[in-house]
Amino acid sequence: MEIENRKNARRIKLVFFAIPFLFVLIAAPVLMFDVDAGFEIIVGLAVFIALLYLGLNMFGYNYLKIKVDKKSLVIKYFGLAPINKEYKAFKVKANEVHDFKIKPQLAGLKKMLIVYRKDHGEMYKYPAVNVNALNKKDLNELVKALTVLVKINRGLT
Repeated sequence: MEIENRKNARRIKLVFFAIPFLFVLIAAPVLMFDVDAGFEIIVGLAVFIALLYLGLNMFGYNYLKIKVDKKSLVIKYFGLAPINKEYKAFKVKANEVHDFKIKPQLAGLKKMLIVYRKDHGEMYKYPAVNVNALNKKDLNELVKALTVLVKINRGLT
């Protein structure tokens, strides 16, 4: 099974690039027509845009490509915000996936996937991956596939 959130990633990327254009569209007429409170409007708008950018960046939206099969679990991801551009990936052999959790953060607005690997009797925890940009259908598919993988590895099926 392979999950990729290309459509949602495009929409999120569009929002991040549309915000500066929105600022220019509002600030340009204010400067051109010499509005009395122009400076206050532009400063207020700049502060609002900066806070909006930081707020959206806090959600940590990622482009995700997740592949779960009988050989391995592969997760590739990178940040969609202009501030966060790190490309990361990890691969776990299918028989080493011991558990996973989807942990809510920021009052449930941010969902983090944590994968646990068991190798030679020791548990390893992979870095949390933000799965906010997945739609509900893809998130449910991912949970279902990982649940089956964990059950197989624990001998519960």
